[in-house]
Amino acid sequence: MTQIIRRAVVAAAFLVTFFTVASAGSVAHADGGPDGGYSFNSGPEIKPGAVLQQELTVGDFPFWKITLKTGQRLDVKVSVDVPAGYNPGPSPHYERLGARIYDAVRQPIHCDGGSGGTEMIYVGHPTAKSGGRFTAVCTIGTLDYNTVELAGTYYIQAGIGGSTLTQGTTLPLTVTATTGTGISPPPAEKWTASTPLNSTQGKPDQQSDTVSPTQGPAPAVSTDDTEISAATSGLPPWTLLMGALVAGAASALAFAQLRRARR
Repeated sequence: MTQIIRRAVVAAAFLVTFFTVASAGSVAHADGGPDGGYSFNSGPEIKPGAVLQQELTVGDFPFWKITLKTGQRLDVKVSVDVPAGYNPGPSPHYERLGARIYDAVRQPIHCDGGSGGTEMIYVGHPTAKSGGRFTAVCTIGTLDYNTVELAGTYYIQAGIGGSTLTQGTTLPLTVTATTGTGISPPPAEKWTASTPLNSTQGKPDQQSDTVSPTQGPAPAVSTDDTEISAATSGLPPWTLLMGALVAGAASALAFAQLRRARR
């Protein structure tokens, strides 16, 4: 009985230790957030309010994805800590820290904030000489031309590019993504099959009967008998031609039989 109790206590202690370590590991991963993928499909899903931290390799542009509803606002802030002495080189070898957002059909949306979602990193910047933090901001859903029109999966991309001098260098990156209430997109224009495409121009194939003074008189109308008869009968011209050929063949056959009969 004593051995059974000891074994039960050991097993219980093992299970408690296992679940404690597992839960601690999951919490640490949630705090840091998942590392970004390197394509639309491989980017991990994140939740609103996520704070992502990872080592960014200069020249790489990782992706994350987030689900948005129509009319929402999305604020993305990307920060990178630059060490003292970091030198991407003089202009035009400066670098750009950037954040970009793609819509549900994977088209980039113009950012409302910062310099189009980018921040310059160059040797002349005071914080670049002594080390410091650079931040780029990209916001959508606050202007008429960057509204969240389609609900679905949106994509966040961040990275540093523009110089080949520091490619491969790793820098600490922090990405935050928060959502809120944005402006609602304008309602789509209603259209039915009976509505002309442009009511001021009439049907697409219809031409105006008004003659411009600079165009001169209308062209003369053809008086060819075949065209007139085809138009008035409602039949296509080739049916009349076939009828004429059949009638001619029948006349020739009747004439040949008449000559044989006279012989």
